[in-house]
Amino acid sequence: MAPGINSTDGFYKPEENVFCDDGREDQLLTFISEHPQLPQMRNSPEAVLAAIDEFGRTKDFLMNVGPHKGKVITEIIATEKPSTILEIGGYVGYSAIMFGHALRQTAARAGRDGQAPRFCSLEMNPKFAAVSKALVSIAGLDDVVDICEGTCRASLQRLAKDKLAKKPWDMLFLDHSKISYLNDLKLCEELGLVAPGSIVIADDMKRPGNPHYSKYVRASTAEKTEEYLPFKGCLSDGGISLGNPSLVYETTLVEGLEPTGLMDAVEVSKCVDLLEVS
Repeated sequence: MAPGINSTDGFYKPEENVFCDDGREDQLLTFISEHPQLPQMRNSPEAVLAAIDEFGRTKDFLMNVGPHKGKVITEIIATEKPSTILEIGGYVGYSAIMFGHALRQTAARAGRDGQAPRFCSLEMNPKFAAVSKALVSIAGLDDVVDICEGTCRASLQRLAKDKLAKKPWDMLFLDHSKISYLNDLKLCEELGLVAPGSIVIADDMKRPGNPHYSKYVRASTAEKTEEYLPFKGCLSDGGISLGNPSLVYETTLVEGLEPTGLMDAVEVSKCVDLLEVS
């Protein structure tokens, strides 16, 4: 539950076989745009999040991180005090609003000068990206949150060429296609978007779980290098990434409830070192 949000008064409706891209995202935007509390939502991230939760409880399930697992991550933001967060898989902007708000609050409390807090959310689906932009704007977070529409890997390649984004990101949040988590983390490693000091958080690590990803972030550099060396020198192109086996992660699985009330977890992996491996 994000700071300032009252009790959810229950959980989201159950997840169905079809749980997105069936018109519910447009219905969410209409629900908020016509909401009697819309004036109070403007420039209030907490109020917008509460309205999204209301839709999820009373209208249709939404595949958001939700208030419960979201609280786990906002507490990490408050403790670790990142200046930049990169999200892969933005959907309707719930996490962008929640974590962008936490990022701005943390920066304000720290009294930082110079680097402004930056949250970049990558979203492939044009409809989802449009809803995200609209809700982020209502929440008054346009100064912190960028919604970047396009395929994940192309967007990551663009970010790596961006002078403002070229250095490693303080935090990476993975919440897109589960089968892509590992390959896209490896691309971030190759591009230098993840480096010592970065914190990588992966959602949905119990439901449905992601054993290949977990094995990688928990493996030693020796174990990763053994798998990597036969392919060293190969072009990591064409949608396949080899990663950087020299990066060391310290990983913790943190349980939290899905918005429907079912138990899930996020995997929190802090990149702590870069070892030279022959």
